[in-house]
Amino acid sequence: MQKPLSDLAMYIKNTLPVEIPETYALKPIIKEMGDEKNIRESVLAFRDFLNSLYDRLIIDGHLYYKPPKKEDSHASLSVGYPFLDYLKSILINIGYGDLQENNASIILYDLQSLFTIWGPGGSWKMRTKITTPKLIECLKFLSLCGIHFDGIDLHEKKINISNITSLVIKYPENPALLLGFKVMAIAHIQLHITKYNDDLFLRCDYKALVDDETDITYLLKEAFRSLSAKVQDFIMTLHNRYINAGLTCRYECKHLNFRFFYSHKNKEIWMLSASFHNASRLLIKANNTNKYADIIETFSEPLQEKIARGYGCEKKRFGEPCQWGCHGFSFPLDDSILNISGDIEVWLDKELSCLQRKKS
Repeated sequence: MQKPLSDLAMYIKNTLPVEIPETYALKPIIKEMGDEKNIRESVLAFRDFLNSLYDRLIIDGHLYYKPPKKEDSHASLSVGYPFLDYLKSILINIGYGDLQENNASIILYDLQSLFTIWGPGGSWKMRTKITTPKLIECLKFLSLCGIHFDGIDLHEKKINISNITSLVIKYPENPALLLGFKVMAIAHIQLHITKYNDDLFLRCDYKALVDDETDITYLLKEAFRSLSAKVQDFIMTLHNRYINAGLTCRYECKHLNFRFFYSHKNKEIWMLSASFHNASRLLIKANNTNKYADIIETFSEPLQEKIARGYGCEKKRFGEPCQWGCHGFSFPLDDSILNISGDIEVWLDKELSCLQRKKS
């Protein structure tokens, strides 16, 4: 059963950056937008606005949510949570409006641009458009979040968008937000430089603005910061152990699912995942267990039973809810993982040694 919109809002809120540096180097395309200090302040204002927007959705999300007719445990935003998808696209479209010289307002002269729906990666637009009733519903919601729309009366029973020649957008609580809309809209549309780094806008991923490569350990700590300190320590121990052993770590964010793939010469061995649908998990893509059966016999009994069962699609093989079993043996990243942490290190060591022998 699909989780409600309020749950998704809580999840995304917890992915927002808690600490954003006071100074960081900006990419050239962002520098062109004005004073660098103002740009950084606008990103902070944008992060704070998203926090309040998600807080409102956590409380009132049920008013804007209709479960899809067809259940899909991996439904995208556009399919499973269209209201939030519309909000994202409308705010991006506002960001591409004309920011006035004092940065206190944005003017939209082409209101038809508000109907455009942007995909999770900003490099493409959806073929469908936001309908007028849904646009009005979203504008009313945003007005509850403190955004002022001068030029349209949202209290009218029938609103004819075609009669409106321009719209002035303001945010009196903190006008810096308007520049933030523009900065993060550009990040979403023009700085989506990797194949999978979805929904920069909704996550206020300021790292897309930074003119430097982001350290993978920073991304790892951010993705799992909500877990207990002991589990976080276990994650970092595994990460450091296998990076030092020569494995590469590839990061991606797809459909708000943060994944870290650990590979030996392009052969994936294990993965860390933090997702809305399946929480945080460790997945081990072990394909050589028959070569170290004697070692497996030293593992805890529940782990032995899990390995004997094998892995694969939970829905097809075992009639169970999906836990990304197609990516390997799946383990929840909660305190229960600590009971088998030693066995997991031994297990991963054996898998790696088998691959190293094959390559030699």
